[in-house]
Amino acid sequence: MARTSRKNGQETSAAVKPVQPLFKTAVYARLSAEDRETLSLENQILMVQKYIEKIPELTFCGVFSDNGLTGTNFNRPGFENLMDEIRRGSINCIVVKDLSRFGRDYVEAGNFIEVIFPRLGVRFISMGDNYDSFDPRCQGEGMSIALKNMINAFYAKDISAKIRASYIVKRQNGEFTGKCPPFGYVKSPESVNKLIVDDEASDIVRLIFKLKLDGLNVYQIGRHLTQQNVPAPGHYRYIKGIHKEKRYEKPQAWDSSVIKDMLESVVYLGHLASGKTTINANGKQVAVPRDKWVIVENTHQAIISQADFDMVQEHFKEITERQNNKNRHDNHDELPENLLEGLAFCMDCGRAYRRVASLMRDRRRYRVTYICVKCNENSPKYTYRHFKQSNLYDALYASIRMEIDLCVNQKDDYMKICASNGARKRKSEIDGGIKRIQNRLDRFPVLKLDLYNDYRSKLLNESEYKLLNAQYDNEKATLTLELEKLTAEKERLQPDYINGNKWVTLLDRFIESRELSREVLLAVVERIEVSRDLRIEITYRFNDERKKLVELVQESWGCLNG
Repeated sequence: MARTSRKNGQETSAAVKPVQPLFKTAVYARLSAEDRETLSLENQILMVQKYIEKIPELTFCGVFSDNGLTGTNFNRPGFENLMDEIRRGSINCIVVKDLSRFGRDYVEAGNFIEVIFPRLGVRFISMGDNYDSFDPRCQGEGMSIALKNMINAFYAKDISAKIRASYIVKRQNGEFTGKCPPFGYVKSPESVNKLIVDDEASDIVRLIFKLKLDGLNVYQIGRHLTQQNVPAPGHYRYIKGIHKEKRYEKPQAWDSSVIKDMLESVVYLGHLASGKTTINANGKQVAVPRDKWVIVENTHQAIISQADFDMVQEHFKEITERQNNKNRHDNHDELPENLLEGLAFCMDCGRAYRRVASLMRDRRRYRVTYICVKCNENSPKYTYRHFKQSNLYDALYASIRMEIDLCVNQKDDYMKICASNGARKRKSEIDGGIKRIQNRLDRFPVLKLDLYNDYRSKLLNESEYKLLNAQYDNEKATLTLELEKLTAEKERLQPDYINGNKWVTLLDRFIESRELSREVLLAVVERIEVSRDLRIEITYRFNDERKKLVELVQESWGCLNG
């Protein structure tokens, strides 16, 4: 016989409908380069999908994965896409195979699991660790999870250290450890750590050294090879099937810097050099002076004789000394700072722009221009256009000044919005909505306790109890989400809300700037692209934050005036 519940006059029936899925669930899978030999990303995903299918309240909504990426940080495209969907409200549950697949940085992993996900209302499940953040039995396992994350972090560091140590030993033994062999060589079929001569490519190497000994400079050598349709290293490896990157599919011009590197490389003497770069205190890769390289001699067959190699090095040394002597005797002004170093690139080929500084006739002042060396090499008789430094700087400053003015205008508009009558009215409505929701949320513990007492008192059977309990949970989840939206909307209507916008914070520093400087460029600009007709495209830092503020101002005007 059906009974009538005392809870809000709701009637329940013995014929109970199944509880509808409440969680929009995503699979997250990760595989590092070291795992590829023992694990499969596809099997990992399939395992998690089958787990999701067995739990009625989980609705599968997609897969996010990162293949070949380390777990020691969270700068992974797949994970970032997952977080974007979570912020949009498309996902509110994540399932992983185990905690090591989620991440091996125990501090960041713990921050996501214990702080960020709970604030976003996201359920987190780790299959292999029997952890479910919404399971009351797991509520006290924070220390256990932290310990597992710490073990995963130490494991990643240990593996990384062992791999580095093994590479050092191999290099000291004269074994090749690179991914792609130097041009002119291939990996031996008997051992991937041994180089053997590639007959066809080695002929090209010998030709390059011969042309240099005949008196051609690296630019002339590159032009000669390109005109004779000699395949450049990338294209050569592509047509030989050594790699399959599509960017090398078509013939390419020879790069003068590649030719210079080849002419200076001891690998063609049969030696292997390592330790050419190191990581500095800022975590950046920097070059190591040549006299500090670790060179193991006679590890493979030489292509170039020692005599020919020494003659080429002597020629480079003479050019350097000549240039140094010339600069030493010129009584000229100091060369100005290169403001665009590492920032300006060619829009046509993607290569970095090079600054060219030449002394004028008075031997005191410099004529400074910027040019794409690659496009210049490929142009008829080296006629590619030089851009005057002053013209380029003026155009850049004008663009950056417009960006700063836009920021100032957006801030002014936002302050007007926050001070408007419409904003005050809306904030009052939001306060009323927040109070109403909070009052209802505060009643849930009492309602659920009464529900449990009815079940214990046999006023409700088990099916009725589960259904009503699920309805309360569903209503609570809906109200919590609505509360978060109202709270966020209220925050957006506060004048100090935009103080957290990184785009605003950044440009505020340079409102009073009246000229272009290296400091401004490094802080504001991520990349500058220049076309052959001096069309400039600038990629600014925190572009997403800029877009958010502009959209927020537009939406706020629309809502308050609508």
